[in-house]
Amino acid sequence: MKRTLIIGLGPEYNYPKKFEKWLEFDTKYASNHGASLISRSLCKQFNGTHIEIDEFHKIEELREKFDQCIIAFATHITDWRDVSIYTNFVERLKLPTYAFSLGVQDYSSSTSKILNIHPSMKRLLEIVSDSSKYLGVRGNYTASILYKNGFKNVIPIGCPTMYWNLSRDLEINKPIKLKKPALVYHRTITENLTSHLIKDIELIGQDFLDEVVFTNNLEDDTSLKISELAKYNAQGNKEEILSLIKKNGVFQYSFQQWFDYLSTKDFIIGPRLHGCIGSLIQGIPAVLLARDLRVTEIASFFNIPYVTYKELPNKHSIQQIFDEADYSKFNNTYKLRYDNYTRFLSDNNLESNLNTSSMSNELLFNYQDLITNYFILNQDIQDIKLELDKYKYGLRTSNILFNLFRKIPLFKKIGSSIK
Repeated sequence: MKRTLIIGLGPEYNYPKKFEKWLEFDTKYASNHGASLISRSLCKQFNGTHIEIDEFHKIEELREKFDQCIIAFATHITDWRDVSIYTNFVERLKLPTYAFSLGVQDYSSSTSKILNIHPSMKRLLEIVSDSSKYLGVRGNYTASILYKNGFKNVIPIGCPTMYWNLSRDLEINKPIKLKKPALVYHRTITENLTSHLIKDIELIGQDFLDEVVFTNNLEDDTSLKISELAKYNAQGNKEEILSLIKKNGVFQYSFQQWFDYLSTKDFIIGPRLHGCIGSLIQGIPAVLLARDLRVTEIASFFNIPYVTYKELPNKHSIQQIFDEADYSKFNNTYKLRYDNYTRFLSDNNLESNLNTSSMSNELLFNYQDLITNYFILNQDIQDIKLELDKYKYGLRTSNILFNLFRKIPLFKKIGSSIK
């Protein structure tokens, strides 16, 4: 197998101050346990070695040591994510480079709102395209954005973390009785009238922003604590939520502790994408709470049961959400996605540790993918129509105001001169 270098998503990726704690507690590959799962999945699949940014200067040494480079990115398909440090590195490294964990940015609500990607990302994808037959992305929504930016060799393959087990034999079976549920926590869950859902369930923190609220581990970073608590203040139910976190909140300091802890539960629910994926790949049923397009994209692509934030206030209990979750479509869809992923790797001449005995002769997609593509196109058209209608309305309003002003003596001279 080729010697593989993995880059991206180090602790400095998000954490604004010191990140020694993340290194100390063996999280290493990110300031978020979920993002760390991406890097670790790629290392597992390709016997890869992950390096941090502080090693990027060792160009000659790395070129001698490795045969190829894989970029472990996440929510980078947007117009403001500057990845120049990675782009400059792979340009100088001059090794075959691949990227296939890309998705839309957090809080995006529509692909039509993302017209462009950052120039540094575009340049990076052009470099990757020179090495790859295909660019891999998480789903159809992300693919549509790259199509609009001139990339025609884009294939939706899901997130690599879903293939953690290196096998297509993943099935989710719900327990008969719910005993040990937990919620993979994100602050936005408390903005949607959901106190009744989270008051009696364990809340699992996942990143450094949770750490500063769930624990005293980052007490010395007062600016971060003030900044994060201010977001709770803005919601208006700060005391209630912080009380629930103090009572039911759990934060695991290392990635392995976090991953192992998920396996002790019999049902996971929450808006944390990789918290739910970390459960599913261990055979534990999970329901995603879809707060944005990033989450919805993965849930739809794999047929993972999900509930939108808009629907949440109408859910009476965790038990109700558990009872309504059906994994039959997921179990069938997963096999198709796995086979496609192995085909994608093969077409890109990437050797891996994945079982390829069921690999198809070509990439295959189903009717649902066709409908999703149709929906995305129609949504973009409708969004453009709305913008045009606003523009037309603006022109109409301007003309009315202009004619009214012309009737006022003070503006008659101005109006006639404009005319």
